[in-house]
Amino acid sequence: MSRKMIVFCFLIVSYLYAYDENSMPGLDVPTQLEAKSLEASIVHRFYRSPTANFPDNFITMANVMLGLKYVVFPKLEVGTSYQFMGKEYTFHAAYSLFFPKAFLRTQALVRFFGAMRDTNTLWDENLLYEINFQSEPIAGRFLPLINLAYNGLTNKIGLGTGLDVVIFSNFDFLAEYYPVLGTRETVLYSETKKVNCFLAGLKYSTPGHQFMFTISNNYDIGNRRHMAGATDNTLYYGFNIQRLFTF
Repeated sequence: MSRKMIVFCFLIVSYLYAYDENSMPGLDVPTQLEAKSLEASIVHRFYRSPTANFPDNFITMANVMLGLKYVVFPKLEVGTSYQFMGKEYTFHAAYSLFFPKAFLRTQALVRFFGAMRDTNTLWDENLLYEINFQSEPIAGRFLPLINLAYNGLTNKIGLGTGLDVVIFSNFDFLAEYYPVLGTRETVLYSETKKVNCFLAGLKYSTPGHQFMFTISNNYDIGNRRHMAGATDNTLYYGFNIQRLFTF
């Protein structure tokens, strides 16, 4: 069998399975993926200079994160990611429990992260602990979501809320909001986080891919950073692409 035929067969096999994950752009969700599923993702958030001339007033540079998630057994996942501009790497493990009669999906997640400091090349490393709650589809369309986290680096509790609205079987409206709990802090590039972070977007799903197009007041990536707030209400554009492989 030729090399091209092997690749073709591999891609066909990966498309035989539905992409049933109710993913969000920044929040973590209890996994519904089958065992031995691998999800590869790229998250792209554009910087912009609102007072500059085109094209810098729309797009100038970008923050990018690459990620992998593997479902070892049903509801048990492990994963890793690397963020380039924000200089952050992560490793995580999570286990989900579903309670269909209560219309509830839950997940316990622990994430080890290393993030480079603003002012020098030293790395801060610690753990983020999460308890996540997502409903089963209400009226077949509405899936509210909560991420409740504790940041071991800052010793602070964080909250992320989200809503997935199914418009069609493969087309969703997404919204996320992160009210800052307690005092605000400097997180990245010595910027003071003055406002709460929000995000809205659209998601298009196929058996093998999910595409999300977003607009947010934050160019940081990841719920840990979003829970710390945003600098102001300047809007930034971005997208997520997720690819599912099932072996």
